[in-house]
Amino acid sequence: MKLLIVFAPLLLAGCAVGSAYNAPALPVADAWKAAAATPRPVAGAWWKGFGDPALDALVEQALAGNPDIDVALARVDQARAGAGMAKAAQLPSANVTGSLARSQQSLEDGLGRLARYVPGFGRTQARAQLGVEAGWDIDLAGGLRRGREAALADLVAAQAGTDAARLAVVGDLIDTYLGLRGAEAQLSALEQRRTIAQERLDIMRRRVSVGEAATNALEEPTATLAVLDALLPQARGGVAVAKGRLAILVGKPASADLPELALASGIPAGSDPAAGVPSDLLRRRPDLVVAEAKLRAAHARVGQALGEYWPKLSLSGMLGFASNSLSSFGSGDSSVVQGAVGLRWRLFDFGRVDAEIARAKGAEKEALASYRWAVLRGGEQVESAFARLATARAALASRQDQAAALDRAAARAGKAYAVGEISRDQLRAAQAVALDGVDAVRDAQVEVGRAVLGCHRALGG
Repeated sequence: MKLLIVFAPLLLAGCAVGSAYNAPALPVADAWKAAAATPRPVAGAWWKGFGDPALDALVEQALAGNPDIDVALARVDQARAGAGMAKAAQLPSANVTGSLARSQQSLEDGLGRLARYVPGFGRTQARAQLGVEAGWDIDLAGGLRRGREAALADLVAAQAGTDAARLAVVGDLIDTYLGLRGAEAQLSALEQRRTIAQERLDIMRRRVSVGEAATNALEEPTATLAVLDALLPQARGGVAVAKGRLAILVGKPASADLPELALASGIPAGSDPAAGVPSDLLRRRPDLVVAEAKLRAAHARVGQALGEYWPKLSLSGMLGFASNSLSSFGSGDSSVVQGAVGLRWRLFDFGRVDAEIARAKGAEKEALASYRWAVLRGGEQVESAFARLATARAALASRQDQAAALDRAAARAGKAYAVGEISRDQLRAAQAVALDGVDAVRDAQVEVGRAVLGCHRALGG
């Protein structure tokens, strides 16, 4: 009772060490300028908005087999174990210890030398011991409680880190997939161009052979064909590299076949994602969740450091048996009962404690500044991503108009050729020009797809 009276003021004061975490005021805008402010759907398979079965299949494989995600999941396991250890530190602990030994004392060393002079002194001794030891560190200042809060915040950060890893992997896969489909379309267009160029060269050779054209007329179609022959291997290489990259992202060797690619073709455009309101980022973007969890952990560690100002109390006890004779082991005479109260107080170490607290407060300030900066950067990335998307869609519309006009010109050339108004070489020239529009639309479609992806990444998936 006297001990309780002495330490009651310290116990009450210790409960007040540190403070509860309060979310800071952040520079979050009320509404977006460029982004679509429609409510965001529940978090889910956002990549399905691209409407591509092959892409969906590859994403599912990547989520199940990508090593980066496995690394993030392993970190969650470590953080969960750390939180469990922090919780266990607040609870009593007990150990069972025991030993059984028999030894023979030297008659030429220590007490053994007395055996010749002390009747009944046995040089052979036996010792048996068995007991239960228990201990409990009393959390007077709340330092252990703050340590557990920090560990739980670390667990939240690790879990959000897994979401960030998934977002990064899916984002890289979609970007690579868009590049692959663009490379395949480019390769197809190059092959068509080469077919046209070869035919035009053959036509010009026939004209030269019959004297309708000078020999130097072969120079331009020959050079065009040579350029295309140089570009085709590069285009095929680009397709192969993109397929290898996709295989790696889904957790397979780069040389592995991906039959999923046969499920669909073409460049997926994707629909514009809903942006919701800026405050949605705080719970949807994994990096912002991580930043706040780190701030929460840093705040808890300030309280943990403040707890070092206060004394540490511990209770311990032991109950068991000890005897030098197995025949008496377990009897009342061999019983051992022990209890103790421990005290540790860094009374003359407050300078070091002050430094530890100052360091913890500095870490908290750093975490707060990092969190604020991450929020600002996240908002800017959303606005920029949607502005880029609007620009990309406008460019695609213009390229489609251009391609439509070139297609109409090629169609007119086809009709003119059919009635003999133009030569086959002129028809092929018009068709080659029409492929310029195809190239422009292809590049614009890839840019739109990547702009949609950029919006999803900025919004946190």
